[in-house]
Amino acid sequence: MYVGEGVRVGVLSVSFGVLVPVTIIALPFALFGWRLLTNWRARTRPAWVAAGTAGLDIGILLVSLEILALTMIPIGSARSSSLHLMPGSDILTEFTGDGSLWQIAGNLLLLAPLGLLVPLRVGALRSIPRITFLAFVVSVCIELVQHFLHSGRVTSTDDVLLNTLGVAASATLTCGWADRNEPLVIPVQRSRTTAVREPVG
Repeated sequence: MYVGEGVRVGVLSVSFGVLVPVTIIALPFALFGWRLLTNWRARTRPAWVAAGTAGLDIGILLVSLEILALTMIPIGSARSSSLHLMPGSDILTEFTGDGSLWQIAGNLLLLAPLGLLVPLRVGALRSIPRITFLAFVVSVCIELVQHFLHSGRVTSTDDVLLNTLGVAASATLTCGWADRNEPLVIPVQRSRTTAVREPVG
């Protein structure tokens, strides 16, 4: 998401400013979807499990839509893309007088909500190494799509590094909680077996 120094403030305002209309538009649909999903799941499992799993699913979907909006909207009128493949180069630039630490903070926080929510919902990802690897893959995919869309953004290895670190840090909270409590996952429905009675002699 790194761009030229002259448009840093504009990039931040465009990128994070889009969250307001996206959230306002999506929130009523998210609440409606949560209610429907809760009612449907409550037929086969406890109400609190139905509400919790539905809330996590809708929350993950809403966060994913906001991440797409943040990362895929073109910057200005630019229709080009560039690569910054030297690790650490963009991070060091942000610490100079012309840099902006908001750029680093934004990349750390970009995928962090998924690091909080996904481990609670997906049992296989209740592991920091696994969720961190998934974050790495997702971040690489985002950077590649940005590059091929020619949206005026810079495809940077530092973006991938910061996105991944943000998820690893946030996942420590929920993965630790899940180790001590029962996560909100869909319970496995076990088939009931009827005991075969032996004939009485």
